[in-house]
Amino acid sequence: MNLGRAGTLVLALLGAPAAAHAADDPADEETVELDPIEVGAPEEPAPAAVAQNPSRFVEVVDADAVRERAETAADVVEDVAGVRVRRHGGLGSFAVVSIRGSSPSQVPIFVDGVPIGDARSGAVGLEQLGSADLERIEVYRGFAPPTLGDAGIGGAVNLVTRAAPDGGAPELSTGMSAGSFRTWRGWASLRTALADSTAGEPVAGLRLTFAALRTAGDYTFVSDHGTPLEPSDDVALRRTNNDFLQTSAAARLAVPLDDWSLDGSLSFVRNDQGLPGLDYNQAERARLEGTDTRLRIAAAAPALAGGLLALELGAYASLRTDRFADPAGELGVGRQVEDDLGAGGGAWASTTFFLGDGSHLLRARLETSYESFRPSYDFPAPADGPRQGRWLLRLGAGYEVSLLDDALVLLADVRADTHVDEFDGDAVFPSAGDDGSAWDVLLSPSAGVRWTACEGLDLRANVGWFHRVPTFGELFGDRGTVVGNPGLRPESAWNVDAGPSWTWRDAETGLRLHATAAFFASFADELIVFVPQSQNVFRAENIGSSRTLGAEATLELSWNDTVALDVRYAFQEASDTGDAPYWAGLRLPGRAPHDLSSRVALRRWGVELWYEADYLAEAPLDRSNLRTVPARLLHGAGASWRLDRDPFGLTITLEGRNLADTPAFDALRYPLPGRSLFASFALRM
Repeated sequence: MNLGRAGTLVLALLGAPAAAHAADDPADEETVELDPIEVGAPEEPAPAAVAQNPSRFVEVVDADAVRERAETAADVVEDVAGVRVRRHGGLGSFAVVSIRGSSPSQVPIFVDGVPIGDARSGAVGLEQLGSADLERIEVYRGFAPPTLGDAGIGGAVNLVTRAAPDGGAPELSTGMSAGSFRTWRGWASLRTALADSTAGEPVAGLRLTFAALRTAGDYTFVSDHGTPLEPSDDVALRRTNNDFLQTSAAARLAVPLDDWSLDGSLSFVRNDQGLPGLDYNQAERARLEGTDTRLRIAAAAPALAGGLLALELGAYASLRTDRFADPAGELGVGRQVEDDLGAGGGAWASTTFFLGDGSHLLRARLETSYESFRPSYDFPAPADGPRQGRWLLRLGAGYEVSLLDDALVLLADVRADTHVDEFDGDAVFPSAGDDGSAWDVLLSPSAGVRWTACEGLDLRANVGWFHRVPTFGELFGDRGTVVGNPGLRPESAWNVDAGPSWTWRDAETGLRLHATAAFFASFADELIVFVPQSQNVFRAENIGSSRTLGAEATLELSWNDTVALDVRYAFQEASDTGDAPYWAGLRLPGRAPHDLSSRVALRRWGVELWYEADYLAEAPLDRSNLRTVPARLLHGAGASWRLDRDPFGLTITLEGRNLADTPAFDALRYPLPGRSLFASFALRM
């Protein structure tokens, strides 16, 4: 609503009674004609992750589908333009995130702002995380905010869990899904206030969540027996040793104080799964099981010093155990049984200063952490492996200024990372230096601008320089299929992106259109890539340099929340620009040039019908581009019925994936499931 017109209307209404009493003769009355006032439903406010990063390309995805449908966090994240999830198989397999052609280790993963990746592997498997209590997922493409600490080359992903209640009646919700390949999942969540709320004041609240997931993963697929140029030996096989069992529990407690609020969470996840290996050489006995326990405590004061200062203090700790067993040596480098123990913890302090009239913001974050990893071996002979540790000190600062009545926003950030690595070397795991330690200081500056050219149209641009140190897995290898390379150097990259974002809405017809486009470039030096050494063994290598150019676009069209169309497209050209003449100009492994997904939905009377299509172009498998992962086009469809009678709610869903039963492969030629059917329900009371 136009405020000037609203003010005219208010003054006219206030003056009308006086004018009526002053006018004795109707003929003396004067008719005042006002301009028409447009009244429509206001646009929903931008999510906090978007509002706090005005120049960045940020997308916030609702995670309701994780609870109400047979979807995982990996499925939800993959719907974002420019994001590709690389899967090592079906449900429960290792699934990692790539943004704008980045490697998975270049995309740090957070849960409620706490880093989940460790120095051992760097990459985080989303399927290995408990996801029943997720509320939303924040995807930062290309540029991670300073409030998250780590500045990933590819961006960042933050999984936000549902908060504990601050009042209200207790609520119990539960759900279950079942479907193909003997898959089932169940979950239950209880949220309750721990005291009676008086006069609407917030009180302490608790949320408890329990979940279990199991699948046999015994789908059929087409194997080429490792001879892609000889189709005569292709045969349909059934995936074996691909079962997955996950149990998880989480608790979150919120305690409001006068100026502060306390928030604590504790989570536990246990995974037990088979490791089937690649399509042409399936492992029958290899297995991996492990536990992951995490604790987080945070205290926040959003309005200190008369609202001029916001402060957050926090600490976290984690304990992870893994047991990898390959007694028959089926996965590549000989027989082994390994027990891994990883532990870590850290603390942070984050502040925001609101300067002047609030148009100037100054943010600062100090974070420190330490993590350690130590393997032990039962086979071929009992032995303790080397201890590996990494200490990190990170200081980040950012400045934001709003000009021209918020039409122009300028951002500048810088991070300084100091890390010290400690290694106990031996003949198999050589030390990093004469004293068994190595340290380095890395700076990561970035800047951005957002200009609101007119109502609904924003233009954005960003530039930054980021680093990533090698993980222990890249330096020393892990779990049979990766051979270590202790000579690896930190990789770095210049990132640039720019593009428009336009939102249009017509109140009379209920039409809404949102379109976003971004052009991006990344120039990496000392890029670390896993390169095949044989059919089963890979080794991390610095390939010198690389260049990634691309564009991504999103189109969202809806009408009165009855018809919705989403189309997302990403193009990238990722090439090797190193000095080796036999690789220069070739495409980087695992980067598909085209990625297109679409979804159309019809909603009426609580019923939703939808159809989805996902296309991924052919991608090279090796650095020489001699082998490829074939292109794929997958179709899906479903129907759901929702009943909301507060406080009661019920959602029933039927869905199918890969309905055409198309043979499909993903990262490193791991076969994906064929046609899959699932039924789900979610109940709230």
